[in-house]
Amino acid sequence: MRTREESLNNFSKLVGDLIESNYLLANSKIFEVVTSINSSKLLTETFKYFIEGFNFEEVLSNCFIEEAGVKKFVLPTKNTDVLALVYLMLREINFKNLQLTDLLEYFDSTKNYDLAYKAFGEQVLLPFKTYVYQVGRVLINSTQSESEAQAEAQKTAQPEVKNEAIRAVGEDAEETPAVQKLPINTRLIRLLDLDRLSIVQSRLSKEDKNELLYVLNLFAEEIKKGDSDKINLAYLAYFYALKPYRRVQNNIKEITAILYNEI
Repeated sequence: MRTREESLNNFSKLVGDLIESNYLLANSKIFEVVTSINSSKLLTETFKYFIEGFNFEEVLSNCFIEEAGVKKFVLPTKNTDVLALVYLMLREINFKNLQLTDLLEYFDSTKNYDLAYKAFGEQVLLPFKTYVYQVGRVLINSTQSESEAQAEAQKTAQPEVKNEAIRAVGEDAEETPAVQKLPINTRLIRLLDLDRLSIVQSRLSKEDKNELLYVLNLFAEEIKKGDSDKINLAYLAYFYALKPYRRVQNNIKEITAILYNEI
């Protein structure tokens, strides 16, 4: 049986092989990718989390657009939607419910399937592979012992609050071009989404999970509302509740950096 890291690396390799393949061999490669997912608890639980409540038919239909008689395929803007959509697309192709050639018509107007497949790999499969790997690494890094996490937590002092930085979240501000150009609140919510998945996948008791998720969800809601004082209070609750747990250690640091202009 493969370890979680081996499963993730095997998945990435198989998706890489699928990208480098061609449309004639793609179906067999897709079968290998789907099989690797089904044989990995890490991957099956990850995709199960992201597809819950996801409206595949609606999102997929919105990806098909036509401009001046030219067909195009445009992925959703949210990475979580890309992860769910592409996984379900591959699954449907594997089940013969969706034809790959029908998709490829939206990637090259001349119906050159070789060129269309190359574009499909670069525009759809590569982002999918990258995001799944990022999520997988977060979950794998969560396996370090709680005792190590507690020791690390004791070394980290509470950050000094900078209200002007928190206020910027409510104003949907953007950071400098040197950093990602996504709005700050969008970046924070995405990090919290990873934390939420990590908690759900953890071995904590149901009671502990519910308590941590309550604090995390409160923080996320205050970020969306944009009240700087309430964001500050919710952040402190988040900081003290989640900081001892290694599974969210890296995201605590990054969220702190985003909120307090330390990057």
